[in-house]
Amino acid sequence: MKYLFSFLLLTLALILEVASFSLPLVFVVLVAVSVVLKDNFSFFAAVLFGLLLDVLTFQTIGITSAFFTILVFLIFSYQKKFEITTNYFVIFICLIGSICFTVLYGYSNLILGPIVSVLVGLLVFNILSKLKSQSSNLKTATQI
Repeated sequence: MKYLFSFLLLTLALILEVASFSLPLVFVVLVAVSVVLKDNFSFFAAVLFGLLLDVLTFQTIGITSAFFTILVFLIFSYQKKFEITTNYFVIFICLIGSICFTVLYGYSNLILGPIVSVLVGLLVFNILSKLKSQSSNLKTATQI
């Protein structure tokens, strides 16, 4: 169920980013999903949604997938050194990644875009964290 919800959330972010927003919404949702799930699903989602974003925005195919995959790799690399399931880590990754993504794709909002991306990332991260904790509480309650 958690994969289905994450997939739907990433699909919604993809549709919104392609249709009207110049914010890296797929990137921000992928960060939140990677931090909360801590699963290999994030690599699959990074490749799939990176390719879809490239195709739908008429970019060079593979660049966004590579960027997203490197991002997920870095998140999982720092998993053992830092506590990645905190708001501070999400703020840091979203800010640095959004600035890189903005420069890579030539978006014009170099200051406001990453700030809004950080706020959206925090919102999605907190929602996913609460859903995951409620799901784990429900599992332990049914086992008792």
